[in-house]
Amino acid sequence: MESTQTKEVLNYLQNNKKGITSMEAIKMFGATRLSGIIFRLKKKYMIDDIAELVPTRYKKKNGEPRMVIISRYILSAYNY
Repeated sequence: MESTQTKEVLNYLQNNKKGITSMEAIKMFGATRLSGIIFRLKKKYMIDDIAELVPTRYKKKNGEPRMVIISRYILSAYNY
């Protein structure tokens, strides 16, 4: 039996082509372990992960924002 968070994330992926990041999953579903949810969903669905470069709240000495790579998970078109 799938957890409620797993069902919520799957439903979100099915209805939102832009996918989901870990921070979005925390804010929307309180899911702090999105990677674990995605791991379970990958057993039944094709899910792509795309690397994104995003700014952090920290700054470099020159004032530019520090950047970090995160994953955005997207339900593959092959599932439709």
